[in-house]
Amino acid sequence: MSDRRRRNSRKCATKESTTLLNEQKPQPNSRRAKDTPSTRPTNASKRTRIDSVVSKPVGTKKRKEILYDGDDDDDIKVIFPDNKQPLGKSEIDRCAICLDDCTEPKELAKCGHIFCTACIDQYFETVKPQCPCCFTIYGELRGNQPVTGTMTIDNSKHRLPGFEHDSCGSIRITYSFPNGIQDESHPNPGTPYYGTTRQAFLPDNYEGRYVLKLLKKAFELRQIFTVGQSRTTGYDNVITWNDIHHKTSIHGGVENFGYPDSTYLNRVKQELAAKGIK
Repeated sequence: MSDRRRRNSRKCATKESTTLLNEQKPQPNSRRAKDTPSTRPTNASKRTRIDSVVSKPVGTKKRKEILYDGDDDDDIKVIFPDNKQPLGKSEIDRCAICLDDCTEPKELAKCGHIFCTACIDQYFETVKPQCPCCFTIYGELRGNQPVTGTMTIDNSKHRLPGFEHDSCGSIRITYSFPNGIQDESHPNPGTPYYGTTRQAFLPDNYEGRYVLKLLKKAFELRQIFTVGQSRTTGYDNVITWNDIHHKTSIHGGVENFGYPDSTYLNRVKQELAAKGIK
C-alpha cells in the first residue's frame, strides 16, 4: 500500500471516532428524556396485608384487611369482613363488679363504662360515687375527717418567698381538732384518737385565694384530714393529712414544706381535682 493510501485511511478512522464521541456527549440544552411506558412506575399493583386483631370481648378474633394504595398513609383503608365494625361500648356485656353478664345494663354518663344497674347503684351508695374502672367521680366524695374540727383564716401583710412581687401578703389557715372517739368509718371504731392543731400558708393573690376556696370545700366534705397512722411520727390513732398537701412553713423550700415553691399551687389544685373538687 502506498503512503498516500495509508494517510487517507488514517484520516477516515480519526473522523469516524470523532463523530462517534460527539454523538455520545450530552447536549447542553436537551430536555430530560421522558419515561417510556416500560420504565414508568405504576400503582396498578396493590399490596395486601392481613392482620389479626382482637375485638371485644376478649377471646374472639376478627380479621381485617388493610389495602395499601401506593406508599401514602392517607390511602390506607380498613375493610372488615361481612361489613362488620368493631364492637363498641354498648356491646360489652360483662360487669366489672360482679364479673358476670350485665343484668339491666347501666352506662355511666361521663366515662361510658357499663355495669349491672343493681351493682353500680350499690357501689355508689356503700363505697363511693366513683367509677370502679377509671375512677371518674360522680357527685361528691366525702371523707372520714372528724366532724368536730374547725378551719379559721387569717391574713397578713407578710409576703411569702417567691411571691414578693405578685401578692399583697399571705393567708394563714389554722385547722384545729380536739380529742375524740373513732367511728365506723375509721380504722379502729371505738378507740380514742388524739386531736391536733395545724397551720398552713398561701400567697394572698388571685391563685392563692382560689386554692383557699377549694380547700374550704374540701374541709366541708371532710377530705383534708383522716384518722390513722402518722407518716412522720409513726403514731397510730392520730389525725393525719389526707393526701392534700399543705405548706406548713413559710421558709425552707420544698424540702421543708415551705416556700419558695413555684409549682405548689398547681400541684395542690391537681390533688383537689383528683378528689372531685374543682
